Amino acid sequence: MTAIDFYILGHTDELARFQFACRLSEKAYGEGHQVYVHVENAEQAQRLDDLMWSYKAESFLPHNLVNEPQSAPVQIGWQDHPAHHFDVMINLSSPQPSFFSRFARVLEIVIQDETVLEQTRQHFKFYKDRGYEVTHRDLRG
Repeated sequence: MTAIDFYILGHTDELARFQFACRLSEKAYGEGHQVYVHVENAEQAQRLDDLMWSYKAESFLPHNLVNEPQSAPVQIGWQDHPAHHFDVMINLSSPQPSFFSRFARVLEIVIQDETVLEQTRQHFKFYKDRGYEVTHRDLRG
């Protein structure tokens, strides 16, 4: 069964959420995992793609958008059912992707923005109602 982790940040802005997604992607990639980051739309995907290129000056995080011809260990997408199987999904979207259970782990990043809080509360309830084990990682301080 898919393991679900909620990372609760003290920040209120989307940039902090995207930066933390970069951090989680880098960690998972470093541990040998393939990562799919699911966002709302093409604009968010491009913003995250740009951020991953400049995330750390001293390192490189191999990534691409799912519609690009080359496949990288970290992929960013917004459409249904990514073509390749990945073992970790970072979900930055609402509604809940229907294909989440294809992944061994789903990571949800919570910021202190009312819209995101409501969205992730709904995701939490969705997972719990279906019997998934949910872990909270409170990073607020």
